[in-house]
Amino acid sequence: MKRLRVLLPALIVLVSFVAGCSVDTTGVYGPTFAPGSFPGNDAHPQPQTGTYKGCPPGGDGGDQTLNIRKNRTDNGENGAFHDVPLGTLINLSYPQDIGKVRRDNWSQSDTTAVNQYEGIAVRTVGYIAGVRHEGTESTNCHSLDDRDFHVWLVPNASDPRSKSMVIEVTPRVRALRAGWDDSSLSSLVGQQVRISGWLLLDQEHPEQIGLTRATLWEIHPIIHIEVNQGGSWQSIDG
Repeated sequence: MKRLRVLLPALIVLVSFVAGCSVDTTGVYGPTFAPGSFPGNDAHPQPQTGTYKGCPPGGDGGDQTLNIRKNRTDNGENGAFHDVPLGTLINLSYPQDIGKVRRDNWSQSDTTAVNQYEGIAVRTVGYIAGVRHEGTESTNCHSLDDRDFHVWLVPNASDPRSKSMVIEVTPRVRALRAGWDDSSLSSLVGQQVRISGWLLLDQEHPEQIGLTRATLWEIHPIIHIEVNQGGSWQSIDG
């Protein structure tokens, strides 16, 4: 009984600590899921998208399975995203023989390896090393007006793009975000940001590894952007 009286206060503290750490409620788009081993049992919901300005979810050619994932607009898992360190995302493994290979030609083992991580709603923190409005592509039906923004996210403010994860602003999500105008996106360079979006493996750019990106994993599309202003996260979604 004496031992029980000694252990009981410690047990109460431990239970309170675990309960307090189970959910991060500090985010604009929370509650987020508790940090832990990744990916664990995280869900992989099917992409929600539709036709946009006459362009179907699969675009007008190329790898349509990939395009559907790029064109999703769903807001995480009912608005929630898994907090994952940027370094963890950059260092995720992927098959080395899938570069520039259409997904319908992947082996089952390669598909299984990618599916372990792809399609998870994630949230991470880093610094913006660059922003660029890209050219036309099949994802957006080669529209001249509706084009992606490539954004380079790095762990440290001084890191080059070779250490970055590419994250992308897509026309479909941008149409839902009044605050994502050209000026606002360009002004992100050098700032610390918190990014929420969908984890995707873009196999189309293996030649960029070690030059302008560190991995083929991307956050694509970005769903929310927050900027660190005086120690608090401020949304620019508008």
